[in-house]
Amino acid sequence: MEGKFAYVAIVLTIIWIALIYNPSITIEAFIEELIAGIIVSIGIAAITSKNFEGLGIKYFHPKRIAYFIAFFFVFLKEMIKANLHMAKIVLSPKLPVKPGIVEIETKLKLPSAKLFLGNAITLTPGTMTIDYSNDKAYIHWVYVESDEAKKSWRNNKGKI
Repeated sequence: MEGKFAYVAIVLTIIWIALIYNPSITIEAFIEELIAGIIVSIGIAAITSKNFEGLGIKYFHPKRIAYFIAFFFVFLKEMIKANLHMAKIVLSPKLPVKPGIVEIETKLKLPSAKLFLGNAITLTPGTMTIDYSNDKAYIHWVYVESDEAKKSWRNNKGKI
């Protein structure tokens, strides 16, 4: 068996167990659910494992997990602020919008990292990632403060 296939199947089985676990479930019912989960996991892994690149334990390094947790809380705070900002814009009688597309430069190299950043930006109200070209991302903002892309990015970086 290919390493990626086994890795995907095991991860999916662990997720299945986490989703179906119930302390009051009988052992027979748990075994039935486990067998069903293994079968479903193997089926999904057979179809999708060839699409995963660079899977491995290195992604579960404690430093990466700590960065992800820190990112999650920062992102949550910024998303709440962006929601309040969008509510203020939408509820304002003047509807103060100044839409525009801003080009930002990223240092991200992996496609998965660019995807993660693009999704995080798009989840934030008032922003949408439109395209990536090499090291540049093109983002639509509802309110662009400056005509200069770099200045606007520095001013709004905290809002994304």
